[in-house]
Amino acid sequence: MTDRVYTANMRNIGRVFCIVFLLLMPGIFLSAQSMPVVAAYSLSSNDVGDNVSKTVNDLVFSFIRELKNYRILDQRSESLPRDLGVPDGTDYVFYGSLINQSDGIKLELVLKGGPQKVTRLISRVYENSNLILLESRMLVRDLFDTSVALPDPEISSGSSAVARAEHGESGEAVVYGPVANIDALAGSWRCEEGVEKVMILRGGRGVAVLTSGVSIPLELVLSDGILVVRQKGPSNIRQFIDLPDPVAKQAVSAAPPPEWYLMVSPDGKKLGGTKKTVTIKNDGKNILSIDRLSFDVQWVRD
Repeated sequence: MTDRVYTANMRNIGRVFCIVFLLLMPGIFLSAQSMPVVAAYSLSSNDVGDNVSKTVNDLVFSFIRELKNYRILDQRSESLPRDLGVPDGTDYVFYGSLINQSDGIKLELVLKGGPQKVTRLISRVYENSNLILLESRMLVRDLFDTSVALPDPEISSGSSAVARAEHGESGEAVVYGPVANIDALAGSWRCEEGVEKVMILRGGRGVAVLTSGVSIPLELVLSDGILVVRQKGPSNIRQFIDLPDPVAKQAVSAAPPPEWYLMVSPDGKKLGGTKKTVTIKNDGKNILSIDRLSFDVQWVRD
């Protein structure tokens, strides 16, 4: 009699577990479906050796797979899209590079896409490959944690001044390469949202006219083929017209000015690259946080 009762109880417990699993399974499935999908490609490498390249690639991918808030699509056997765009059916694209430099090995990681079409880039130079194996997990976590403000990436001749391709306004592929002469870019340029136009002047100077009506002076310099455009002088309160007045006044001194990192098309009629700016969270009276933001831009010569 006791055995029969025990067996019946076990069956009932088994049924309960099955029912609970069946109830939870749709939620688990929907949760997995709702997670953003990342197309993860292999890291390119330059003069680091095949063994180091394969080991670091496998390790970095294993770190990405540890992430709980993303669904990872393994694209390591596929070629990275020429336009560096996010593949259809995915939300983000991940890629990067591994470059041997005089001061060590530079690991650069890029995450691109998402609702705001942001490009997040993080890089670090390690003394040797063993340190990459030991310390790169945090680099991956910081890249994918969008609440983490990333430091400015280093610009080096090893990775930055190489041709890159993006799609222009008409959909054609635009190939960008290093800038050789700033003065050759002198003229008026149509820019991204929020900037009505930029006037590039000779001698490394320029002026950006914002849609708010304010004009800000710019300085332009070359760094290994990259055109670096920075605001010159203090910020203006009218640069923050989307913020309440008390917050805008604080932002003038607290927020770093915008920067652009650009390359040029072969015909000299387009500049493409990345704009680095910030987003400011506030309570209507005070700044709560200032987070770095990077996104792709294209300038077209008038």
